[in-house]
Amino acid sequence: MSLMQRIRRAARPGDDRGVTLAELAVTTGIMSMVMAIFTTGVVQLFQASNKNELVAMTQAQLNNAFLRLDRELRYSAGFGPIHADAAGNVFVEYVNTGTASGTPECAQLELYAAAGTLRRQVWPTGQKPQNTWAVLASGVVVAPPRPADPRSTFTIIAPTENTAFQRLRILLIVRSNPGRGQTTASTDLTFTALNSKASTDPNTICPEARL
Repeated sequence: MSLMQRIRRAARPGDDRGVTLAELAVTTGIMSMVMAIFTTGVVQLFQASNKNELVAMTQAQLNNAFLRLDRELRYSAGFGPIHADAAGNVFVEYVNTGTASGTPECAQLELYAAAGTLRRQVWPTGQKPQNTWAVLASGVVVAPPRPADPRSTFTIIAPTENTAFQRLRILLIVRSNPGRGQTTASTDLTFTALNSKASTDPNTICPEARL
């Protein structure tokens, strides 16, 4: 075969058969569906992981708050009456006998509606509180969007014939990450004031905080 024949043969057009536009459209559609399913699965996986992490963080926050309160409330000399102000903030006072100095001091817990926090302040017994607060937990549901929704509360449990001490129940409901990914955690604990008596009058516990 001469050189010219080889050149003519190489330049001869080949087979131009391929895929049609319809076949290409179907293939593209199938690939789009597969990618959509895959992407949705990955997004849901990340959302579930983030939600679990938020729930764990929220519950850890509650646990830390109660750990800080446990010793104080357990060895309290008594709980004052539960009371609230016009802004919807809820308070309870107690006498902390487990101080580092050994001198009892007054303490007050507040469910602060404006900021959605559980906070605490302390002051020497017999003196006026100075309104110096330390936040123990944030994201606390004090004033829920709807009246029927659950909210955090303090409750004094009256002594019975089988209990010789005062008891304080604290229900904390905490929400984090507002929106579709919102998580809620709740803790409901009852503390017994081991240094109190069934006859302890709540009105005598740190009355300067209620004046």
